[in-house]
Amino acid sequence: MGIGELSAHEAERVAWDVIVVGTGMGGGTLGYSLARSGRKVLFVEKGRSTLPDAPDTIRSSWPEVAEPRAGRSVETYYAALARAGRSTDQIEDISGRRTKMFVPFLGSGTGGSSSLYGMVCERFFERDFTPRQDFRDPGASTVPEAWPITYDEMRPWYTAAEELMGVRGQRDPLRPEMADVHLPAAPPFSTDNQPLVDYLTGRGLHPYHLPMACDYTDECATCQGYLCKKSCKNDAGRNCVLPAITEYGANLLAQCRAVRLEADGSEVRQVICEDRSGTVCLKAKVVVLAAGALATPVLLLNSRSGDWPGGLANRSDWVGRNLMRHLMDMIEIWPESDSKITAQNKEIGLNDFYFWEGQKYGTVQSAGSAEGPMELMTNRPGLQAKALRLVGPAARRVYERFFSGGLVLASILEDLPYLDNRVLLSGESTSNGRQRLRIQYRIHDNESARRATFLRQLKDLFKPFRTLVLPVAKSNTTVGHVSGTCRFGTDPKSSVLDPQNKAHGVDNLYVVDSSFFPSSSGLNPSLTVAANALRVAAHVEQAHFTS
Repeated sequence: MGIGELSAHEAERVAWDVIVVGTGMGGGTLGYSLARSGRKVLFVEKGRSTLPDAPDTIRSSWPEVAEPRAGRSVETYYAALARAGRSTDQIEDISGRRTKMFVPFLGSGTGGSSSLYGMVCERFFERDFTPRQDFRDPGASTVPEAWPITYDEMRPWYTAAEELMGVRGQRDPLRPEMADVHLPAAPPFSTDNQPLVDYLTGRGLHPYHLPMACDYTDECATCQGYLCKKSCKNDAGRNCVLPAITEYGANLLAQCRAVRLEADGSEVRQVICEDRSGTVCLKAKVVVLAAGALATPVLLLNSRSGDWPGGLANRSDWVGRNLMRHLMDMIEIWPESDSKITAQNKEIGLNDFYFWEGQKYGTVQSAGSAEGPMELMTNRPGLQAKALRLVGPAARRVYERFFSGGLVLASILEDLPYLDNRVLLSGESTSNGRQRLRIQYRIHDNESARRATFLRQLKDLFKPFRTLVLPVAKSNTTVGHVSGTCRFGTDPKSSVLDPQNKAHGVDNLYVVDSSFFPSSSGLNPSLTVAANALRVAAHVEQAHFTS
């Protein structure tokens, strides 16, 4: 066993103060905070431990690149994904005429998706906490007038999360509410990014160096999309789970999937899990769900009982609803005619179109080269991957001649919450350590119109350059920023959680992953998830452990 790991039967014999299901940005941060306060904390993680001593872990590259032969069969491919901290669950997308199945690009292991993320950790705008005002015609959307907490209430927790995650970068010049925020500086813009920064500044726009949870070690390429070998990436595994275990006595139960909660009318009594040894029954004073905005609602829906016939904490029928995932498109740009960008550098942020002409759109970020996506496309298992591999050499030559070498920009458009966009029970039981999740998500008229305007403005902005738009936002496989499926609010009829992230009607159950978002904003969610987890941890300590 690795650092802090227990066997299932050892974990069953302990009466825990807090069980945290999931070790990503929400669960890892909250568990660290409560362990530091002296609480007996158990992390339950469905994935492998990828902490420093974990053997046979794939780092420094996508598993598809590191072990291309693993794609020869589904089982060997899934095994490689698990060793690289990637999810092996399947998503069943029933949104269209035909059901589609895919494996999402999400994290599974210590650190969750934060172990794979691009490390952008920036605050939401103050106006993001009063979202409905910035959409002319939200239609049937449930986007609220305001979050149940304000930016000012989140301000100290943002500061604490930035310190915990070692965030470095520049203040966005378009945010007056950040005038008093002083982050450590990041390195200067790279030679790949500087020409674009100069062009944008010359157009009167306001590019800035993204706030990044990165230590920028020598030859650091920001390791976007895979586990970091050099430990320059500050994620929930490295910065929270590891010190919680090594410094504050927390424990880890890895490769153990929580499948349901046993609860009476007002309290969770047991967390029922499955691991290689069979069924595991765990008990704690407080249970915290942080399995991600896809898996957390499924866990609640699976926890039906006589007291909770529609699923635990689901008297509102809003568990799983209001699914948001951001509409992200890629724009490859050649800032100079002889551009040959190969590094995965993620540096530029641009928010001049975030609030624009009375509407709200989103952010634009640089994301390095396009080499990684090409490798991922040509190394997937199954019939599609076999077809791609058959034409691989020819396709690769065309790609390298016409499409490689550009700088990839990501546009992130805020999508609104709707009751009909949701996570549902699939009816499929867990097998081979994997789970099937069912989603239903369609792009509504509001998003379609704003996306078209957003892309048109960006195309006009980059007219002087050769560009290639990769319109991937329409695909529901883009679930990297999924949120909203267990909304918090003040009204139990239209929310799942209260303003302290406690489940309505369940005294000892909290949710701290991005499920709680009532709106998605147009920015990366990581820092807001971490800051909120620190806020909730302080409440849990006061409400449950301070006499």
